[in-house]
Amino acid sequence: MIRTILALFAVLFSLSILPASAQKPDYSMLDGAPYNPKTEPDIDMFMGNWRESAPHSIWGTLIERDILKKNDGDLMRPKARSAALQYINRLSYGSLSARNVTTPAVLKGEQVIFYIDGGKGEITAGGKTARIYNGVGVLMPPGIEFTLKNSGDDPLTMYLMVEPVPAGFKPKTEMVVKDENILPFGMANAHWSYIPKTFFSKNDGLATIFGMAPVWFDGMTMGQPHSHCPGMEEVWFSLEGDPTILLGKQLRPFPAGTAYKVPPDYKTPHATINVKDRPAKAFWFLVRTDETEPPHPSYAMLDGEPFNPDRDADINLYMNNWRNSMPVSTHGSLVERDVLSKGDPMKPARKGAALKYVNRFTYATLYAYYATTPIILKGEQEVFYILSGQGKITAGKKTADLYAGICVLMPAGLEFTMQNTGPEPLTMYLINEPIPAGFRPNKDMLVVDENTTPITYHNAHWVGCVKSFFETKDGLGSMESILTCSFSPNTFFHPHSHTNTTEEVWVALNPDTHLLLGKQICLQEPGTAFLVPPDNKTPHANFNLSDKTVKLFYFARYQDHEVRK
Repeated sequence: MIRTILALFAVLFSLSILPASAQKPDYSMLDGAPYNPKTEPDIDMFMGNWRESAPHSIWGTLIERDILKKNDGDLMRPKARSAALQYINRLSYGSLSARNVTTPAVLKGEQVIFYIDGGKGEITAGGKTARIYNGVGVLMPPGIEFTLKNSGDDPLTMYLMVEPVPAGFKPKTEMVVKDENILPFGMANAHWSYIPKTFFSKNDGLATIFGMAPVWFDGMTMGQPHSHCPGMEEVWFSLEGDPTILLGKQLRPFPAGTAYKVPPDYKTPHATINVKDRPAKAFWFLVRTDETEPPHPSYAMLDGEPFNPDRDADINLYMNNWRNSMPVSTHGSLVERDVLSKGDPMKPARKGAALKYVNRFTYATLYAYYATTPIILKGEQEVFYILSGQGKITAGKKTADLYAGICVLMPAGLEFTMQNTGPEPLTMYLINEPIPAGFRPNKDMLVVDENTTPITYHNAHWVGCVKSFFETKDGLGSMESILTCSFSPNTFFHPHSHTNTTEEVWVALNPDTHLLLGKQICLQEPGTAFLVPPDNKTPHANFNLSDKTVKLFYFARYQDHEVRK
């Protein structure tokens, strides 16, 4: 039985991501272009909740409310919200009041799959009666008289998936009943993190639907973002928990009673995200026609293989918080604590030891009223990004005030000092970069005030609002870009990976943010930095589920480049 379940789910979930043989798609990232409402589907039109629709009665006493209904003409541009279905007649929610019984009914030209959501009762069809309660599914074929009975004091609630019966189809001669409560899990890593239970398939009598299953998402997990092609109809509805969905390039809450259909354009990815400690539960069904699959576009999806610790990067080694390291003294009286340090970016020997092109990235503190000794950097440069406190920095004949948001590029060969002029610690991030042979450093320090710097980009990697500080042309030696990036509430950054010439670091400033790194999600607290593993297969994406704007500090080196002579 276990082998049968595993085999079925291997087919069900792999079929939705099989690439066309004519083209090998790039699974390293999703489409990075900003959302364009003129060319991309309006995802809200592909979603529905039964609470949004008017009730009507069927079979005498069952109250039905639509969730998703038949499309009204344009599959990619539905004219009405939730009118998105092409192959299925409808997905709805039903409620039978306490002690009520439906009138006898016989289906014609369609069959119904009931999934019981709450309450208790009985279903009778063709002389056969079965108990129904939460987790029980019933496939009701056409041509059989049936009734539903609520035997309890609470409403008997259910989801109804109504599928057409094609010409020539031979339906079952009696209803089919399954109880998920006694079924074993099929697998725990379909599309990274799905934990499904086999429900109905073609072998059980489905006519149009290919397969269906309840699926669990354990705490702090996320499904693989991937898209679907024309000829497929994949629908999810939420049952329990408090998950979020990524659909296209946007986030939406996914409370119980909500369903969505994946737009079948091969460009609109979807993924369920559960950042809670408790599991979330959803229900899935898929129609797969015999239509010829078009080739996958490049950037259609991320790698869908299950996480393999022997092959995939250990993301914990690429992350660190300055609070995990011990303090050291530099610059006479500056206290530094490592965040990321020099190491092997492909296989860090210890946590945070992953830098190849930058010497070190630290959190530094200058205590109240202290000053550094005069320093001249040789063969290296430093960048200071001020987090809190107040002070001054002097280099050559130039002095600048220091406060939150000030970023300073200190070139090699220039004597400088830093002073804390206030009663609170002056805190900062410090980047120390080597300068290449023959490099010509700046003659003066550069100072940028983030507070007065305009936004450079407002939709970088879908949603990032960027303020640039320094680039190669400004005098960086090894690095190529230093900036801050802000994310509005309820947004998801474009997932993508990097090659072995890239060194990209992201640091959480405020408040907490969630992070997809590889195939795992985690909480990134302020003070925590991560380096993107440069293996071209480990995607990264911050996402903001809070009601506050999230800000991150960023520095990167992208590829070999000509240095300033």
